[in-house]
Amino acid sequence: MKRRRLLALGIALLGGCSDLPGATGPRTPPTPSEPTAAPTRSLRVTDLAVEEAEDGHLRVVATVRNETTTQRTRTLRIRVRAGDMRTEKRQTVTVAANTERGVVFDFIDVAYDDFSGNGSLNSTWV
Repeated sequence: MKRRRLLALGIALLGGCSDLPGATGPRTPPTPSEPTAAPTRSLRVTDLAVEEAEDGHLRVVATVRNETTTQRTRTLRIRVRAGDMRTEKRQTVTVAANTERGVVFDFIDVAYDDFSGNGSLNSTWV
């Protein structure tokens, strides 16, 4: 019994002194003065509006915001589903620093009436 207690005490005392592999990562946390990674989001879509064009097709207007201090350019993809039809358009968008702009996507092959009944859309940066 005394041998077990002595062995348990020895293991408890030497637990932090082992050179066994297993612990990974830094031993100390970073100091507050060390820089951390900043988010890489440069442009974002703040609004998607749909409207009927003069000839009756679907028009999507995306409002794109640049909250950085430099001009940014990215490609925006808009996907549209209207009933069984699925289509997409891509457009390269450039927005000046700290501004926003509207970008128009005309889906000539999609009737506004078909979309307004049961359609959906989404935006993605590619």
